[in-house]
Amino acid sequence: MRKIKLILIILLIGTIVSALEITSRIGLFIFFAIGVAITLSSFVVFKRVKFLRNSGMCFGALFILLPLLSTSGIWLGMIGALLVVLFDKNDFSMSSISGLFSKRQKQEYIFVDSREDTPEPGSIHRYDWLGSQVIGDEPYEWNDINAGQFAGDTIIDLGNTILPAKENVIVIRKGFGRVRILVPYGVGVMIHHHGFGGQVEFENQTYTLSNESIQLYSAGYNRSTKRVKIYTTIVAGKVEVIEA
Repeated sequence: MRKIKLILIILLIGTIVSALEITSRIGLFIFFAIGVAITLSSFVVFKRVKFLRNSGMCFGALFILLPLLSTSGIWLGMIGALLVVLFDKNDFSMSSISGLFSKRQKQEYIFVDSREDTPEPGSIHRYDWLGSQVIGDEPYEWNDINAGQFAGDTIIDLGNTILPAKENVIVIRKGFGRVRILVPYGVGVMIHHHGFGGQVEFENQTYTLSNESIQLYSAGYNRSTKRVKIYTTIVAGKVEVIEA
């Protein structure tokens, strides 16, 4: 909630700066005034004709939007709001972009029925473009994961499900942010990661990447009956695979 308020304040400041710029530049002010006049007149003159009213509103909005986008204030406001969304307030490094991890309470592992997953054809799983997303904060039936996101944190907890005795797959593509995968003890893990900038933390080792790919295996991977193959691609961020 505090982050949303901060974003709104930054956008409001940017809008105020843009308004001051428009009033000081006669050309932009005339353009903006024409847009306001077209928008208001479309409501009054064409209020009974839906097509003309909507067309007038579109033209008016265009005349209003162009002067705003021609000022520096609105761009600074949008960039400031984007930085608030992307960057962790405690760490502005490339490996911790976008969001804060909330404190996670110690979890009690709950056993659920295990069965071969038979996904229905045409099923759709929708993910948020921005923000934090958590998979496995409560018991769930396992299905292979294929997720994507522009910016934000992704937490996947495999302790709240029962992995089948086979090779299970997790695929994550992300622009900016952090990925944390909690893996139960005894599960073999293979991770194949490509990052343009950021880090991979795996088995108490940290690897820093710069437009590089890395493939790692956990100790005893070939002897494990339950395995997870993790494929990740991140522009800038950090991937953490933690035994829990």
